[in-house]
Amino acid sequence: MRSVQQLGAVIAEFLGDAETGAIPGAGARPYTLAELRELRGALIHVSSELGELDVAAVQSRDVRGLVDQLRAAGLPERRLGSILDALRRVYAYAVGRGLVTSSPLVGLTSPVHEAPSPTTAMLEFGERLAAWTARLMVMAFVVVAVGVAIALV
Repeated sequence: MRSVQQLGAVIAEFLGDAETGAIPGAGARPYTLAELRELRGALIHVSSELGELDVAAVQSRDVRGLVDQLRAAGLPERRLGSILDALRRVYAYAVGRGLVTSSPLVGLTSPVHEAPSPTTAMLEFGERLAAWTARLMVMAFVVVAVGVAIALV
């Protein structure tokens, strides 16, 4: 039978292993000091609200409730995305250690608004280019018309 392990304890182990380099960050390289600081800052919210729960008992609704509570408290969307990303890393760590079989974050999307797709960006650029081209054509027509009017006088 599996022993109960609190999410807060798993977060502490994860951060400890991240600090010692036992688990890699992005690109299979050790976490930088800035990345560790970001992880600690993001996971402090999770530890304070969900840390007492058994890591295997945390459900999607618990995580959604935390996000909703933090959003209501005024946390920016980018910060909420950082918190979810950090918690995803903790659950990947927990799965790798055999503490859980799945993550409660499966299916949850980060609330961060992503940059537009390349197609959308190109369409917006094309619209702006067409508008400026039309403006320039009108200006050129006015300059030519004024020039012709001056030449006829």
